[in-house]
Amino acid sequence: MSTLDINKIENEEEKSPDKKQIEAEEKEMMLKTEAENNEINAESKEGEGLVKAALSADVIEQGREVKPKFIPIGAIKMPGFFTRNSDKTKEEEAIEKDPENDKADESAKPKRNHFQFLHTCPFTKFLHHPTQNDKDDIVVCCIVVLVLLAVIIGVIVGARAGPPAERPLRLGRYITTISSCGPVEGILDEGVYKFYSIPYALPPIEEKRFTYATPLNNISMCWNDTLQAHNPGPLCMQFLENGTITGEEDCLTLDVVTPHVRYDSQLPVVILIGANTLAGGISPAQPSALYARTKEVVFVRPNFRLGPFGFLALDILSNSKYPQTSGNYGLSDLLAALQWVNLNIQHFGGDPKSVTLLGHRAGATLTAALTTVTKARKLYSRAWLSSGSVIFPGEPLEQSQKNNELFKQNSKCLTDADCLRRLPAPAILTAMPDTWLGNDIGTLPKSGEIKHSWLVLDGDLLRLHAYESWDIQKEAKETGKEKAFKPIVFGTTQHSGHSETLRMKHLNWTAELVEKIINDSVIGEKNLTKSVFKHFNKTYEGLVELISSVRTLCPLVSLSRLRLVAPLYVVMGSGAGGGSARRATAGGAAGSGLAAVDADIEAILGTFDSEVPEQRRFMSSMQQLFYYYVWHGTSPGPDTGLIAVGQDLLPLHGLPACDLLIQEDIVPRYAHVD
Repeated sequence: MSTLDINKIENEEEKSPDKKQIEAEEKEMMLKTEAENNEINAESKEGEGLVKAALSADVIEQGREVKPKFIPIGAIKMPGFFTRNSDKTKEEEAIEKDPENDKADESAKPKRNHFQFLHTCPFTKFLHHPTQNDKDDIVVCCIVVLVLLAVIIGVIVGARAGPPAERPLRLGRYITTISSCGPVEGILDEGVYKFYSIPYALPPIEEKRFTYATPLNNISMCWNDTLQAHNPGPLCMQFLENGTITGEEDCLTLDVVTPHVRYDSQLPVVILIGANTLAGGISPAQPSALYARTKEVVFVRPNFRLGPFGFLALDILSNSKYPQTSGNYGLSDLLAALQWVNLNIQHFGGDPKSVTLLGHRAGATLTAALTTVTKARKLYSRAWLSSGSVIFPGEPLEQSQKNNELFKQNSKCLTDADCLRRLPAPAILTAMPDTWLGNDIGTLPKSGEIKHSWLVLDGDLLRLHAYESWDIQKEAKETGKEKAFKPIVFGTTQHSGHSETLRMKHLNWTAELVEKIINDSVIGEKNLTKSVFKHFNKTYEGLVELISSVRTLCPLVSLSRLRLVAPLYVVMGSGAGGGSARRATAGGAAGSGLAAVDADIEAILGTFDSEVPEQRRFMSSMQQLFYYYVWHGTSPGPDTGLIAVGQDLLPLHGLPACDLLIQEDIVPRYAHVD
């Protein structure tokens, strides 16, 4: 028998007890040797950290030492070592099947550390063994990280960046933008950008006097280089309320006050149209730098012609042009200004699709007339009319020209329109009859009083009476023929008839004096004195409230109710008394509670004299009402036709005094003209 056969037989035979003992002894010796080596290694690694200790051989679990399994090298050569056999004792099989042993085996195996590179980081070393060198390394690492972040952010921002949103400043103060007529340079002042005296039409002088405004629609009419719009320009020539003359004839410019000069996030535009009368008078409707910035709106204030330069209708003027017409030159100025805004305001940060017309007193009368001009309808979004007149021209042009014959006589230009155009500007003003300067907003009406209407039905800009035009617009909207009947808000103050001139007429306003003044008016002629005293007291405050109701408030109530069904606000005296009104003397003049004619506009533009908390709350309510309307086109106040503005916005449930005056035909017959 060969050696190969013998080995084969030996492998096939069961192991003898001696061989089993030898294998067990060899296995035990190898386990002891490995355990001693692990203990030596564990002692040498003591203090090197929790991470390295966790990789050591021994694992202690529930108070007993669990030895990991080791495969003896010699056993590999032994036949049947890895084969399953029945020689294992039950104790050995139980140990092999013990799940705790399996866990111990897994924990005893050294794991591969995928984040080993972190152990070399100075920050990790600093956590285990802090040294000064490690601190320096940490500072360097932080700087490197910050630089990398800055580079990444710069790349992202640079990839998304376009042209600058805001135009750059020159010398830290001057800013340049463009217009349809060339570059315009404004100034940074009070946190906003101001552009003064930008021409929007040709100068209305010489042969262009008494003609419609000519827009700057040709490059030959424009300026060279950059227009320096740094300083306010002159007003249009006019009469002030004290009878003095101010302004210049070459005046068709406008001012723009804007918080931003950019093309993204365009802001609503508010066009300020103000005049105390159509003969003149400086209006408080002036741009506010504070509210342009805080309310995020763009203010535009155009100059426009007033008095005879703006509204003179004469036959010799009509005959000098084709089609034959005259008058309403100031209205054409405003139309040209609206066209300029529509074309250019986006270069000043404004939105040409969100334009609010804010008219005050005579400016509100002109704004109401503008809403009837067909050419203007696409140039604005909404209108706000404060203390305007409801008396609009109803006579044909021929009759208006006859009414102005006295001016032609005074000027000595009877047949030649060129004669009127050659006259010096002061001579034009002095040729006006005194009755054209009347202002009846602060007086009670008397029978036979003379009224001069500056606006005329010229057959071009104004072809229909305003009421007829509004009726047509409403009907077109209801039938769907016309999409937009532009929103309109009317408003006034409870004491719009108050003025210092009226208050100073008498030092002591007694009940007898007030009653006498009322008896001498149309109200007394109609035996309505006792009736009105049911609604007004016999004091100066009661008198100006009655004047305001006859001249302004109740006519607007009639207009808003019957014609336009538009909201109407009334500034109540209890919350808006301010300025000169608070300085009224005793003797029945309850001046501390008067809401004068300018109270609402001054509150909107931030010039209201607010010294006490009640007045500050009124100003806040007024601004809430207006600027919400500018941004949204609707009123934030109560859902009612009449809104009382005091320290809050409240519904006004009826005005019985107005019902009386309307019923007795005092209103709107005697409403003020301008």
